Amino acid sequence: MGKYVLGMDGGGTKTHLSVFDIDGNLIDLVTWGKTNHESFRGGYDELKIELNKLFTYVLDRNRIILDDLEICVFGLAGVDTRKQHNIISNILKELGIKDFVLCNDAYLGIKAGCKCGYGICATNGTSSSVGGIDSYGNRIQIGGCGDLSGGEVGGGGYLAGRAFSAVYNSLFKGEPETCITDLLFSLLNINSKFDFVEAINEVLDEGKYRYDYFNKFVFEAANRNDAVALGILDKMGVEYAKCINAVIENLKYDSNHCIEIVLAGSLFVKGENPRAIETLRKFVSEKNLKKDISIRVLENLPVMGAVIWALEEYGIREAFNKVQNNFIMNQI
Repeated sequence: MGKYVLGMDGGGTKTHLSVFDIDGNLIDLVTWGKTNHESFRGGYDELKIELNKLFTYVLDRNRIILDDLEICVFGLAGVDTRKQHNIISNILKELGIKDFVLCNDAYLGIKAGCKCGYGICATNGTSSSVGGIDSYGNRIQIGGCGDLSGGEVGGGGYLAGRAFSAVYNSLFKGEPETCITDLLFSLLNINSKFDFVEAINEVLDEGKYRYDYFNKFVFEAANRNDAVALGILDKMGVEYAKCINAVIENLKYDSNHCIEIVLAGSLFVKGENPRAIETLRKFVSEKNLKKDISIRVLENLPVMGAVIWALEEYGIREAFNKVQNNFIMNQI
């Protein structure tokens, strides 16, 4: 019977799960819904049900049983504390997963984007955090803990929230005008500021638009050189830079080697204005003048990092090249 590894990148909106054989060949790649316990009303209990559905679906369609899995790597949003790690680890064991690595999804971008296997990844998807792995295998996560870590400056509907408040504060609190107002008024088909709050709530309550749909208006306004929108993106870039700098300070990166930093998640990958990335790059570089720093947007799917990690744990050499080549050959 065949032997396999499984890698999973689980988020608050979308999940990727991939199965490879131990020779480094792609068996399957599945796109699923959310697998972050914080996104479920039923919390951990509902997460367990969802994971069971996902595992059953993937294993059945590939005619694989749990005993065929040598090792699994799960990078899940919402694994931010030891308690969360312990609870979800127990869930995985109860579902029959025997040998696995469980971590925050931020770490997957490092394995997927840094061929050496260590570096830093800043994620900006449904949630946001920064993870780091140094050449000694030490790991640290900065951010991602809500108000405890200074709030979620990035991720999900962060920019949408800033867009709404910028418009509201401009209309009613005397703060600077922004063209985000015109963009939103046009979409909502309103002319009066007194209709703004009700109109926004109406389209959200009716499900006409998802909250994070409105992120794009900050980028659009920034492309028009709107000072308020540019300020919002600057703040996001600065906060991410602080987290990245904290990772560098708290881990042991070899001074003779470049520190690779990859940026993952929709707001970094699909953002239509580079201002936040430019600001991030500036503040990280200024803080680390004597270090060789490389910052780039992650081109590979983060789930690729989970598979690479699993194959490495199994003892497969050149796992990065094997997995990347498989994803390229399958046009993933």
